[in-house]
Amino acid sequence: MCLVKPLGGKIESYDAPSTEEIARRTGLDVAEIVRFDGNTSPHLLPSTRAEALAEELARIHTYPHGGYPRLEQAIADYAGVSPENVVLGAGADDLILLVTRAFAGSGDRVAIANEPTYPMFQIAVWVAGAEIGDDEPSLTICCRPNNPTGELCELPTARPLVVDEAYFEYSGETAAGLIEEGVIVLRTFSKVFGLAGARVGYALAGRDFAAELNKRQHPAPLSTLSAALALAALRSEPDVRPILEERERVAGRLRELGYAPLPSHANFLYVPVDEPQELAGRLLQQGLAVRPVRGGIRLTIRNEEDDERLIGALGT
Repeated sequence: MCLVKPLGGKIESYDAPSTEEIARRTGLDVAEIVRFDGNTSPHLLPSTRAEALAEELARIHTYPHGGYPRLEQAIADYAGVSPENVVLGAGADDLILLVTRAFAGSGDRVAIANEPTYPMFQIAVWVAGAEIGDDEPSLTICCRPNNPTGELCELPTARPLVVDEAYFEYSGETAAGLIEEGVIVLRTFSKVFGLAGARVGYALAGRDFAAELNKRQHPAPLSTLSAALALAALRSEPDVRPILEERERVAGRLRELGYAPLPSHANFLYVPVDEPQELAGRLLQQGLAVRPVRGGIRLTIRNEEDDERLIGALGT
């Protein structure tokens, strides 16, 4: 007898094959695989962050007693809010789940703006036991810039509103000024800060909402190693200009090949194609992993050498 409560919809994994699995399937060496499917930073960990990690390892035997006040203060300074407005989570996905279950449950509806968009929103709704719908929603969720299109969509007027700003640093546009008006902003260290494997995210919310979310969050959502890496990352503001310049160069090269990538405000491009799965599969056989999505492929901007390899494959 199964006692697990049924989900409200069909959940399909958003994960992609490991680099090692791709190498095994294609017969290529692991070093030949280039990932354009994760929207993460192509840059290696700076030595200053490695040093912070080494320091924290000396305290790995103990819990983060008292929480993460230094990180919360650093995030507050970075975002222009107070520490009381900050809620920490193990990546933005953890916070999507947290916020959704805080506002929605069985019998509730959650509105999701802008399709196609990040599939984790649907997963969070179904895990909470709620339904997806626009009729008197208890919560509305949008991604801005939108994933996978890269568009800066207009903010919905509904409240409470969750705005996923995973790519905020690339656009410079934020809804953080609206957090005292029922808006909750979600951000991550996985993209511009290059800490995808560390799983660090944060929410910015009005004090009352933030307090309620923190009541529902487990007491130590981050590893102390991840917190140390995030704190070190905030000591130097990232420079997104090289990625933005490379994004526009790649978009121009794709247009030369006859593609029509959408204007993007993130570190990726959405390229409409007729058979996304077929094209993604063909590229994968050449060791080039892109994300097939509804109506096209999404490709992460890396560096000129990697990007030209992908452009060459798309031109054949």
